[in-house]
Formats: sequence, structure tokens, C-alpha cells
Amino acid sequence: MIAPDFPANESKRLQDVYRTQLLDTPEEKEFDEIVQLASDLCNTPISLITLLDTERQWFKAKVGLEASETSREVSFCGHAILQNEIFEVPDALKDIRFSDNPLVTDGPEIRFYAGMPLVTESGSRLGTLCVIDTMPRVLTERQRFALKVLASNVIKVAELRSKNRQLHHLTENQKRIISIVAHDVRNPLASIKSVIDLKKDDFIDEQTAAEMLSLVSVQLDSTLDMVDNVVGWGQLQLKPAMMASAEINLYQLVNEIFIADGLAAKMKNNQLVNNVGANVLLYIDKQVIKFILRNLVSNSNKFTENGSITVTALQQVNKTEIMIQDTGIGMSADKAEQLFTQTGGTTTLGTNNEKGSGLGLMLVKEFIDQLKGSIHVESTPGKGTKFIISIKSLA
Repeated sequence: MIAPDFPANESKRLQDVYRTQLLDTPEEKEFDEIVQLASDLCNTPISLITLLDTERQWFKAKVGLEASETSREVSFCGHAILQNEIFEVPDALKDIRFSDNPLVTDGPEIRFYAGMPLVTESGSRLGTLCVIDTMPRVLTERQRFALKVLASNVIKVAELRSKNRQLHHLTENQKRIISIVAHDVRNPLASIKSVIDLKKDDFIDEQTAAEMLSLVSVQLDSTLDMVDNVVGWGQLQLKPAMMASAEINLYQLVNEIFIADGLAAKMKNNQLVNNVGANVLLYIDKQVIKFILRNLVSNSNKFTENGSITVTALQQVNKTEIMIQDTGIGMSADKAEQLFTQTGGTTTLGTNNEKGSGLGLMLVKEFIDQLKGSIHVESTPGKGTKFIISIKSLA
């Protein structure tokens, strides 16, 4: 027996296999119908949709076979994925690669095998659609054509399944935030309309209207910040499941954030301090970590006036800790414990009566979880708050 070689792109191929989320899933009608049709068209008692994992071949759909998987070392499909076209073995007993293979000498006693690689758009061969017989034979040209078409349909069904999963994920996330968005946008718009109606009906004078609109303006500022969070979150959600990690300089990134938030800090007479070392590097998705840090800096500015907001970093062998510390109003231990579990309820007003939905911190926690990191908060009422992020993905 000759064990199959690994493809040159084995690492990427395995990533694409796992990305389908098909391995070890229950039977599905769409795939079952394809293998049944393959057996009917090719007149074979066995047909399989096979996915090749690291050390095994696993059958997503099958006809005529009880086993759900076998060793990759003895697989015919391991040889088939190395080909560009159908891999056909007319008589396994006469083929040096398979004559003493246990799948030939014992059950299911394979004599004939034909497998068409399941090739993604990026060129990865996930496995095969194969037909098997217990007697020697060859496929006709029409059967070979049918097997190719059916293999193409396997990939299309897998891709459609993946798209449906993505749509479901987006829909669930939209449901999760739509009530927050609707509530926070509706309130200031309703307030503006009320002031206009009162003024139009001469129930209030110009000065009172101006004072009321000034209060509404503060409310609108927090709403715009919330919408900005939602837009940033949505853009990140539309990215591929695998984040686009790259090496970034954390000191430079913090400077970018400070420039963007400089005006907001100046209006509250807050000093932004970058104490990150000039050589602290992270291997991470830049937009994700920027989203996280900007939200935390903005949150600190909300609860600080005539003070400072300082970002520092401690890089260790297996992780980097990033601290965002302010000298603001702080919070109680109970409030700190509930900070990342809010779902749009009441939040504490900022030093200028800024109101928020808690959405920003909720999304920060979500992205840190995706990074396999952690975040916790230390705070003392009247003295300030410190957020500590621990991230394992280092350069």
C-alpha cells in the first residue's frame, strides 16, 4: 500500500475545510440527494461526499456504507485530491498503490473507485465526491461528466450553506442592536420636534427654546457617537471570519486615536497621555484593536473633566496588557461588575450629562472575545477608572 502525499497547500486547504463548518455535522438532505444521484447515474452501490481532515477522511453524505470515517492514510480520496480531474482506479487489486489496502482486502472490499475533487473558488481541494464498486469496471464518458457536475454542485451547496449561516448571524446581530438604535435615535428627534411645536404654538419664548435645544444638542452628541459605533461594528462584521492580522505599532496607533479624539478631550480640558513604549508591536487586526481602544478612550473622556486619560502597555512573552486609565468620576464595584453585561439599559450620565446606551462597551467586549483576549475594569468613585485589556496575539 502507498499512503497518499499531502498537497503543497495543505495548511490553507485545512483552513478552508474547517471554514465550511461541515465536519462532524448531521446528515443534510441536499448532500444526501447528491450521493444518491451519483450512485444512480454511475450504477455503483457506494457513493460518498468525503472531507479530508488532518488524519482522517470523514463522510458528509454516504450511500451503501456504514462507517462515518476512516484513516486518511488508507484513503483513496487522499490520492484523488492531488489530481486536477477525476481519479479513477479500474481494479484496486491490480494497482500497486491499493492492492494490500485494508479497504480492499477487507470490508468494503473496494475494487473500483472514481473520485472527483471538490475544488473551491480559491483552488483548495476539500475532499471528493466518489463512487465505489465491489467489482472492477470503468466509467463511461457520460458518467464521468455527471460526476464532475455533481461535484461542482456539492461545492455550490456548501457555499450556499455558508452564506445562509452568515446571513443568519447578521440578522441575529441586527435584532440585538436594533432596539437600542431605535430608542436612542428616536428620543432626541422627538425632543427637537417637541421644542419646535412648543415654539410654533407660542408656549415658550426664544430664550427658553434655545436653552431646550442646547440640552437636546447634548443628547444628539451621544446619539451620533452611538451611531458611529454601530457603523464601525457593521463594517467589521462584514469582514471575513478570519481577521486580517498584521504587525502594528501600538504607540503609533494610540497617537492616531488621540488625534481623532483630541477636540473632544480639549472641550473637557482633559489631557491625553500616550505612555506606550515606542517599540511595542502587536500582530492583530488593526481596525478591530483601533475600534476597541477608541471606544475606551471616548468612554474615559465622557466621565472625566479637567483631568487626564493615559494609555500604557506592558508586553510580556505570551501576552500584551493595555491599560486605559482616567482621573474621572469612577464608579462603584457593582457598576463595574455589570459594565459589559448591559443590553441597552440605563447608563450613568457623563460629567456634562452625556447619555449613552452602553452599546460601545458591549461591542468592545464582543471584539475582545473574538480576539481570544480579556478585559476587566478597576474603579474607585471620585478617583477614576482603569480598563485592562489582555491580548495573546503578539508579534
